[in-house]
Amino acid sequence: MTSPQSILAAFAIILIDLFGRAVLDKVMALAGDPAMVALWAQLQSVVELVSAVALAGVLQGLTVLIAQARDSRDERSLLQSALRLGMGTSLAVGLVVILAAPALTAWLTHGKIEAYLFFFAACAGCIAVIPATLNSYWLGKHQQQRMLGLAILLGMVWLLVAVGAWMRLSMLGLVLVQCSMLLIIGGVIWRYLRNLLQAGDGRADESEYFQKLVKFIPVGLAIGLMSPLSMLLIRGMLSSILSWHDVGFMQALWRSTEWVTATAAGILLLVFLPRFSNTYGSTRFNGELLRAAVVVLVPAACLLLLIYFNQSIMLAALYDARFVVSNETAALFMLGCWIRIVSWLFLYGLFAAHRTWLIVAGEILSLPLFALLLWLFAEEMTLERAALLYLISYLTYLSFNASALLYSSRNPAVGKR
Repeated sequence: MTSPQSILAAFAIILIDLFGRAVLDKVMALAGDPAMVALWAQLQSVVELVSAVALAGVLQGLTVLIAQARDSRDERSLLQSALRLGMGTSLAVGLVVILAAPALTAWLTHGKIEAYLFFFAACAGCIAVIPATLNSYWLGKHQQQRMLGLAILLGMVWLLVAVGAWMRLSMLGLVLVQCSMLLIIGGVIWRYLRNLLQAGDGRADESEYFQKLVKFIPVGLAIGLMSPLSMLLIRGMLSSILSWHDVGFMQALWRSTEWVTATAAGILLLVFLPRFSNTYGSTRFNGELLRAAVVVLVPAACLLLLIYFNQSIMLAALYDARFVVSNETAALFMLGCWIRIVSWLFLYGLFAAHRTWLIVAGEILSLPLFALLLWLFAEEMTLERAALLYLISYLTYLSFNASALLYSSRNPAVGKR
């Protein structure tokens, strides 16, 4: 089902995005300070807040349903419906963000980021849905090689923003560079999608596929809203309890482990989600889960251990010598990251099973639970305690996802709605 070329392309896609973000963070650390890294991360969480409602919901559904489709007319109907639903949900969230910008900047950045920057961040989030739709369509068709070309193009966005940071552009200048590049790329892809939809022998009845994709909207709202909003709250709370510099250190630790977590998530999404979708309901599904566990979890554990034993060197290389955390903080956080990866294995199994409401319920037990625990145990907070609460949150999330997938496998007719 997945060729070696597709697997190599998937790895390349992941590394291109990670490399682009790492270059930008490095330049920001050299040109600015840890606080600048943290504030840029806050602004990018706004971008993700707007785009992820489509990426984590409707577009994940598009990949699953395209992988299960058997006719080109069905594929075009799914693509048309996904484009409408994805853009519609992201535009709605973007409008809410723009209207709430004055309150959000005071609450989440303590006035460090001007309210009008949230407008441009929301625009970037909406535009990002267009290339993401094409990516999800290609992924469902196992066309990772085509996705690689688009990943290279999108990687130029981070490199140009990094150039802007090196030239010491303001936060406004940086987000304008991001918006402009996404607008150019999005415009080209929009024309490609229109030609793709008009090709062939027409489309099937869209109403059926529209309704199937609508079922994934709650997932997008849950993951797409809860995760970025939780990160905004987490950074905001830690900045109030500790400082923006400490938030920058935590962000740096997050980014250093992201080389492992994002790669693991990318392999599960780009390689195994289509395979899970094709095999769910058959005896081969459990075999695919086991294969994914071997391919993803064992290397992830080894790499996280490697980062832990070299964490000071890693942080200095990715940022500079000012970025330092304790060994206890690093150990707890990296163990939490590995548990997080394990939980994703079962999460993508739930996506393949169309268990949207179980996914929604479980999402509350990940980053939102972490934000709640930070608030409850804010007294005498340290980075070590924050890392411990992160680990506890994802142990809870893993327990729920594993139980939910086991329940779904034993009760295939229950909860699939």
